[in-house]
Amino acid sequence: MKKLCFLFLTAIIVFPVFAQPQKGYVYLKNGTILKGKYQYSNDLSKLQIESAGNLWIFQSDEVERVSNKKAQLDETFGEPTSHSPFYLHTELGVLAGNSENSQSAPFSFSASLNYSVMPKLSAGVGIGFEFLKETYLPAFVNIEYKLRNSYSTPYLFLKMGYEVPLEDANPIYNYEIQPIYYDNMIWPNPDYYSNEMDTKGGFIINPGIGYQRMFSSGFGMSFAFGYQFHRLSYKGENDYQLDIDYNRLTIKLGFIFN
Repeated sequence: MKKLCFLFLTAIIVFPVFAQPQKGYVYLKNGTILKGKYQYSNDLSKLQIESAGNLWIFQSDEVERVSNKKAQLDETFGEPTSHSPFYLHTELGVLAGNSENSQSAPFSFSASLNYSVMPKLSAGVGIGFEFLKETYLPAFVNIEYKLRNSYSTPYLFLKMGYEVPLEDANPIYNYEIQPIYYDNMIWPNPDYYSNEMDTKGGFIINPGIGYQRMFSSGFGMSFAFGYQFHRLSYKGENDYQLDIDYNRLTIKLGFIFN
């Protein structure tokens, strides 16, 4: 009777170390993917998987995610997962500048389609709208790097591209206006000044840092600060050219869809 009780207590202590096995896929952080029966330890510190006749035991920090094929749901140790490497990141905010600028905080909107190259690194392309002297469409390449692979993480970003003008130049560039009203202007020569000027757009670069929070594998939000430089060019008669440089602080709220 004592022997039977001992065996019963041993079974209670030893066998529940790992929960009941499930079939699925185990994605390791080193890029390895194992298919088979997996089961967690009770404290979630270890994961055991039986694959191709082999038995493997990994520490939780070695596992990127686990996918249950039947439920089509991803389970991780507190880390976000997605069914597709593509995600849409939309942002809206302002381009804050000096209060003496002619436009102290014009509105900005952008949306980029990104591809997860690595768990922490993604790259994509995007477009948007910015309402400066005229309305512009920024077309850019977007690179984002998360500081950790989790539902909540800071991230770094870099946007580079070109501001495409969507309308003609507004007739407000008069050489009699003092340059303090603009961010940085190459001032026109009055001998060649004309009210008729063509918008040519210009180069744009926007590095910065942000913070994102995923509420599920398919939806999240972000908040970001950055520095944006862009030069807008205008051309007039007699080969006259006017360049205006913008140096702005970007403040943006974002939405992430996967």
